[in-house]
Amino acid sequence: MSKLILLLAAGVFTSCIKDPLEGYRSQERAILSFRLPQGQVGNAEIANGTDSATITVWAENDLDLRAISPLVTVSKGATVLPAPGVKVDFAANGNRYTYIVTSEAGIQKRWYVHIRRENEQPAGPRLQLLPGNGRWDPRVTVYSDLDYNDYLTRYQHWNGGDGCYSVLLPDGRLLWSFQDSFFGQVSADRNRTDNVMRRNAAHLQLDTSLQSFIPLNPGSGNQSETWIKYGNAPEDQDWYWPGTAQVHNGQLQMLLSHVRKTGNGSWDFAHVSTDLAVFDLPSMQLNHIVKDKDISANYSAGSLKAPDGYTYLYATENGYLTSFMYVARVPGHDLAGAWEYYGPDGWSATPVKYNVCNDITQPNVFYRDGKYYLVSQQIIFGLDIYILEAPTPVGPWTNKRTLYRIPERYSGDMITYNAFVHHALSREGELVISYNINPVDFATNFNRPGSADRYRPYFVRVFNWK
Repeated sequence: MSKLILLLAAGVFTSCIKDPLEGYRSQERAILSFRLPQGQVGNAEIANGTDSATITVWAENDLDLRAISPLVTVSKGATVLPAPGVKVDFAANGNRYTYIVTSEAGIQKRWYVHIRRENEQPAGPRLQLLPGNGRWDPRVTVYSDLDYNDYLTRYQHWNGGDGCYSVLLPDGRLLWSFQDSFFGQVSADRNRTDNVMRRNAAHLQLDTSLQSFIPLNPGSGNQSETWIKYGNAPEDQDWYWPGTAQVHNGQLQMLLSHVRKTGNGSWDFAHVSTDLAVFDLPSMQLNHIVKDKDISANYSAGSLKAPDGYTYLYATENGYLTSFMYVARVPGHDLAGAWEYYGPDGWSATPVKYNVCNDITQPNVFYRDGKYYLVSQQIIFGLDIYILEAPTPVGPWTNKRTLYRIPERYSGDMITYNAFVHHALSREGELVISYNINPVDFATNFNRPGSADRYRPYFVRVFNWK
């Protein structure tokens, strides 16, 4: 009798426990594979960006592209249009077509597919294996990306800068932005002479060809002007450093750090506010700037367009031998909307500095397969680039491990910083990360062979990073 009562009680108790997966609908909306039924050369290159994504497929030169029925697989529970096997006339659309993937939860993502001919196929990406020798997680494989290192080895106009960001535009172009940058001529032996420094710069990369480089700064060479100016203020007093950007409602939204000179020394400046620049697409013409969007912290450092309907914004602030990371967010992904701030009691409209992670420099937060990841560089110009993971966009951040250690030759008379994950360049299963080098002695940027290679980004591709 007593056993029967216990069994009945256990049954009642377990029936009250709600299945945590009940009603769950996946938000994954990726194209996992894309293949032509015939005539394809090699594997498709899949780049899954935050706002949009691209697929490049190489085809035989004489393949008829007027009625192609690609074989497409997508995330579990997701659907894709055109559906797998449906005939598509790529030829009528410049060998391009837009596929729309809808997740199980009903969230859509556009995938831009470009079929290119075999005779257009580049030899790259050219990669050089970098031996870890115990300096980073032994499961991780790292290559130097020779293509993009060469792409930003320029000999005229823009030829060096830091704050290297990239964002994929809806038509497949890449927008590159930089903070302090040099403009002018560089000789064959990489000697930078008669250059000027401007506070920010940008260019468009029209396709995967490394030869496409369309500057957005007015002027040319050492007559170039700053891309985005802080009104009519003198450029040596108030300026913008561009930061993270996203596409929203047919426009590009870019957060800017408004910086002000505070003294006569080279390091005498301070962040004043986070402003918002809005550009029309596809022209990339500046539509307007919202000043003082936030005055509490530098939220231009990093952002995440998350699958939960929010864009999360991340700021860092230096402390004694450490740094702190703060989080804000905006519903509906519109950075012009009302921001909320994360604090000890949750989200609030009142700006608050609540530390969610220590020892963070430039924050790179992104979402993959149900987890949130944070890539950052070691504080105080350290050489380690590491990754952490969390179940939510605000943490808790755990499982810290080193992905890559920047070569020792970039220490001593050099500093390194600005590690940034370029999702638009990262194919499936890899991360493309750039970092900046900068000489301690500013004068060594000029007037000697090799001086043009002392202030610039370098790129690595990281595999097995999970």
